[in-house]
Amino acid sequence: MMFCIINLILSVLALCSVVQAAPSSPGQVLYDVDDFAVVDLTWDLPIKVDDPNGEKMTVTGSIQTAIAKMEAAYPGWNATFQAGLPVDEKLGTRSPAALEDPTYNCEIRADTANFFAIKWGIHYLRGIDGNAKGGPGPRNCSRVSCSWNSAIYWCNDEVSWGLIADLADGVVDNCAGVMGVKGKGSYTKSLWSVILRSPKPSEGNC
Repeated sequence: MMFCIINLILSVLALCSVVQAAPSSPGQVLYDVDDFAVVDLTWDLPIKVDDPNGEKMTVTGSIQTAIAKMEAAYPGWNATFQAGLPVDEKLGTRSPAALEDPTYNCEIRADTANFFAIKWGIHYLRGIDGNAKGGPGPRNCSRVSCSWNSAIYWCNDEVSWGLIADLADGVVDNCAGVMGVKGKGSYTKSLWSVILRSPKPSEGNC
């Protein structure tokens, strides 16, 4: 019932016009997803959600695709995952990259993503333990989350899911308009970033 309500809200909001926030770094030129190769992301997810250190299954794709694959292989997996999602707080473990203040650019070359779909993707990421396996290398990005044509991309070196969620939340805080958001958050010294936008055209809608 809750998912039906959420889906109804998202479908209505997708039709609303969006007022985009002003860029936080005027005139700054940063690379976007269209300048990078997009590679599949790999997840090691526990077969038993309540036993994160137990046997795992490797799946590829966005978090939504990964959840669907786990549900297909182990019926009931998704319900257990949903029940265990944490309160939406910034819980990412601090790392040397996180000690650097990120920069934000809201004027990227892309259509705006749905605010609530992005926040739901961030919420999912907070329910995953561990780091991204086989993550993007130099000048590569992966689509970490995608729903309602609203995508979270992660570009470059391996970091924890919590840190990706934290930087995505930072983009939301700095770049969100009335009902939508697009923008990029970067740790320039550590060479990784998170981008919120509509899906890259070559990947298709979600």
